[in-house]
Amino acid sequence: MGSPKRQPTLAAKRKTAQQRDRAQYGAKRDMILKAAGPVLERNGFAGTTIEAIAKEAGLDRATVYYYFADKGAIFRGAIHDGLAYMVSALEEVAASEDPPEIRLRNSMRVVMRSFELHYPQLYIYLRSGDSASVIDEHLNRELIASGRRYEDLVEEVVRDGIKQGVFKTSLPPKVFAKAITGMLNWTSRWFVAGGVLDADDVADGMADTILNGVLAR
Repeated sequence: MGSPKRQPTLAAKRKTAQQRDRAQYGAKRDMILKAAGPVLERNGFAGTTIEAIAKEAGLDRATVYYYFADKGAIFRGAIHDGLAYMVSALEEVAASEDPPEIRLRNSMRVVMRSFELHYPQLYIYLRSGDSASVIDEHLNRELIASGRRYEDLVEEVVRDGIKQGVFKTSLPPKVFAKAITGMLNWTSRWFVAGGVLDADDVADGMADTILNGVLAR
């Protein structure tokens, strides 16, 4: 008598589905990630459940588990996607032939759009708190590398602007770049997606302040 046929695990089914129809799989995955945002914002990571995410997405629990092993996987997926999007877009801005002041403004728009598009997961990560425990070693290395690249790309624009005589600051370029990224990162404390100000409103207001100052001329 032969041994019983081994049933595929949920992880194996997930991989097969992803390979069979990447577009459909990706669309459903993105829908779950998006639905997780408001649940995480309301309840925090510790208070968020797969049931709540499923309800927000209009799905059953089994469907969510089909795409993600647990809520930590959803959170990690959102952070990975958000930072990958941000760094890729910043690379495009840095490679453009626009003048430094335009590249600086566009870089700030990219960052704020990333925060808005992947709201609130990137902000929850920046605020750390009870979410830090779900960041595994591999993702942590990736996040550190992405964060450094994000700062390096902004610093590259700053150095180019100073070299061309477009920017003038008493601060070293690295410190000036950190001041800019610090402004952007601190929006995790007050920016609300869908509020009175959108990502471009905030980015342009900050860019105007940096480039033009606040003193009336």
